[in-house]
Amino acid sequence: MRVLIASLPIGTGHDIAARALAEACLQRGMAVEFSEHLVGRARIETGLYFWALKYLPKQYGGVFRWEDRTGYHWEGHRRHWMQTGKEVLSHVYDIYHPDVILATHPFALNAWAGVKSKKRPFKLVGVLTDLSVHRFWYEPMADAYTVWFPEQVADLTRFGVDANRVWQTGIPIRSSFRDPAWELPLYAKDPIVLLGGGLGMGPYYRILRKLSEIDYPVVAVCGHNEKLHWHLDQKTWPDTVSIVGYVEKMPLLLRHSRLVVGKPGGVTAAEVAQSRVPWILTHWIAGQEEANRDRLVGHNMAVRGDKGQLAARVKELLPEDSPKRQEIIHAQEKWARPHAAQAIALRLQEL
Repeated sequence: MRVLIASLPIGTGHDIAARALAEACLQRGMAVEFSEHLVGRARIETGLYFWALKYLPKQYGGVFRWEDRTGYHWEGHRRHWMQTGKEVLSHVYDIYHPDVILATHPFALNAWAGVKSKKRPFKLVGVLTDLSVHRFWYEPMADAYTVWFPEQVADLTRFGVDANRVWQTGIPIRSSFRDPAWELPLYAKDPIVLLGGGLGMGPYYRILRKLSEIDYPVVAVCGHNEKLHWHLDQKTWPDTVSIVGYVEKMPLLLRHSRLVVGKPGGVTAAEVAQSRVPWILTHWIAGQEEANRDRLVGHNMAVRGDKGQLAARVKELLPEDSPKRQEIIHAQEKWARPHAAQAIALRLQEL
């Protein structure tokens, strides 16, 4: 079986899921290729997306919810991708002749749908990396979708998708999260880990300053955001605070952390659940991560720490015998899906 994995560089979660899927498919003897042929075409939209998140977050969130209700923007984007990307993607298909295309971003799903035909009869699967389903994920030409929570099955069926075509496998994460066996010099024993996603987005300084006032070790992970890392390094911090960039061995750091603080990205949610560590949500991207937040809290997999609640939440969850701490860990054990990528690869062979 030949598998083509298509994504877009809008956030790091889509790429992490793509790599996890590639590993699982290769283990089952499939031939795997990556398609980055839409990256150039998405450059403007990517720039506008990050600009809106930085300067107009409330307005972006309002537009995001409006689009989900009306479907207006979804229809326009689907037509746009089908018209401008069809020639390029048709050529890509003719080179690789994939049996299945896995799309970890909705625009990639819509674009490849425009290529599907009797002449090019591949199977098309949308791999969701958030905890809800926005209307722009709906694609009539898709053969299947992969989701995590049962509510996402209901999200898709409201658009008319047959529930039998929705696979509740979980979000693909790196296999190293199943058993992080390497050795890593930890920055502190059982630290509080502050995350902001792979791009280090969010009101980091304010949150880290509040955490530094608590007499407990804190590791602030800046990801690939070198500007943020440099900015924080210029400040004066207590000896309990460690500031680091991208952490290659994140599975081990999370497994040995006391608490996780940060934003509710979908892939991060899957990784934290597998790590069995209480999670305090302090900030989120307007739109999709607001939905992630609500579903994580609804499933007791995390608590909110915004609106001045951060210090109280930390003190509540630090003790080993904290009832809320045990409740969160139990919920994470229930919902963790460490073999999601392998489950998706298996389902592909059944298509």
